[in-house]
Amino acid sequence: MADEPELADADVPSDPTADELDLEAMGLEDVELTEEEQVAMAAASARPVRKAAAGSGESAATTGKGRATPKQHRARPGEEHRRTTPAQFVRESVAELKKVVWPTGSQLQQYFVVVLVFVLIMIGIVAALDLGFGWLMLKALG
Repeated sequence: MADEPELADADVPSDPTADELDLEAMGLEDVELTEEEQVAMAAASARPVRKAAAGSGESAATTGKGRATPKQHRARPGEEHRRTTPAQFVRESVAELKKVVWPTGSQLQQYFVVVLVFVLIMIGIVAALDLGFGWLMLKALG
């Protein structure tokens, strides 16, 4: 093993993609690729790549997006913000309540029973813990 020449890191590409692999330059243009190698080449060419900034080798993440983010609509200078009147508030509230899907009578009964059972179970757990800790405190201090 010591007799074998070691390859320099510059000779081996770190992450070759299909665009970087030039089979003719490597002298491998007539070599047939196995099915696994063909799948690997297809996967490498389908890998997403960041767009480079115009005219430079830097990625878009380091150079920014190149334009300002548009500001939200704000009142123009001299134009004041108009408050909602109580009547308009009630109209909008009624319009929103019309969009609500209200439960039917049977659904309402089912939900009531489920909530009632859950609350009773929680009351039982809290009462048991209260009695248990009370008993422990009487034993420890009394």
